[in-house]
Amino acid sequence: MAKQNVGRAPATAKHKRIRLWLAAPIAAAVVFFVPVPARLVDRWYSQGLYPVIERWVTFGTNRVPWAVLDGMIVVATLLVLYRVVRLGALALAGQPRRASVEGLQRLVRAAGVILLWFVVVWGLNYRRLPIEATLGPTPPAPIDVAALRSAVVSANALAARIRPKETTADGPMYGDLARDLSGPINEALASLGRVPLGRSGVPKSSILLTPFFTAAGVNGMINPLALESIVHPELTPAERGFVLAHEWAHLAGYADEAEASAVGWLACLKGSPELAYSGSLYLIMEAGSALPGGEWRRLAGGLDAGVRADLTRVNERLQAENPRVRRAATRVYDEYLKANRVPDGARSYGRALTLILREPFASALVAASPSTQERFTGRSTRKP
Repeated sequence: MAKQNVGRAPATAKHKRIRLWLAAPIAAAVVFFVPVPARLVDRWYSQGLYPVIERWVTFGTNRVPWAVLDGMIVVATLLVLYRVVRLGALALAGQPRRASVEGLQRLVRAAGVILLWFVVVWGLNYRRLPIEATLGPTPPAPIDVAALRSAVVSANALAARIRPKETTADGPMYGDLARDLSGPINEALASLGRVPLGRSGVPKSSILLTPFFTAAGVNGMINPLALESIVHPELTPAERGFVLAHEWAHLAGYADEAEASAVGWLACLKGSPELAYSGSLYLIMEAGSALPGGEWRRLAGGLDAGVRADLTRVNERLQAENPRVRRAATRVYDEYLKANRVPDGARSYGRALTLILREPFASALVAASPSTQERFTGRSTRKP
């Protein structure tokens, strides 16, 4: 007759001592909260260590044909379920207090490891010098109705000249845009006195997150734990170039949303006609949304017919958004940005216009016109 082990937990429900469970959280807290001068972060991390990290991490994620972010979500979910089952067994075996303590210790350790990895691999870029501090002493011009109107008119004039006469529903594809963008993104960074992008990221789409992106109005994201560029696969062709450039600007270390938009826009204006057109369309939409309603409606009626058609396609795509999901996602992202020392949170997107309408960004719109048209048509637009 077998003996009963009364009061003892089964072997599968033994409590394990969690070693060094406070080490990672303490290290993460030190790195995250200890103040470091922005100039030092900019020099030693953003332009020193980070490009090396980005080159090798992106090299690895580029070799994976699917979004590493999806794999991370699946693995994390399975690990959580496994641990819940194990801790549940420990609690049912008569040791609920030990199960609670072990669960808390494992959660704190995991959060510390993830936070430490995030800060070292990418998150410290939130503390670099703001781009305004690197653009010289000239203060930005005020963003008034006249400036916004001028931006819309200029962007529309460029877009009208370089928009393909015949467009397809499928193109340009992200792979083609990535090849076209590799040079211009580094030209844009060089013009700002920054180090080049260590390795451009293969544009990928997330199977798991795309439905959420659609409902929340998210066009793309940088995976800050694996340094890969995630883009929405259902964007209209005219949107894709700018969105990819925006994510590559993040990949280059511009964590701030306004800075990533401005740098991505500058790269588009230095690129192929498809890229320049996408950047022009972005500027029209951004400046138009900042104009008073009546002024925007008046300007919109005078836009190039092809540009109006592309704006209509963008608006039709956005009809799939779920307002509740969008508001919830915006609130969460707003808190995330503020926690990472972006005072205006999600509103930081709106600061992109302040950057684009000042030098050296502002002159790019004028400079791009003849050269971009020549690249598109194959004919010189310069007068003899």
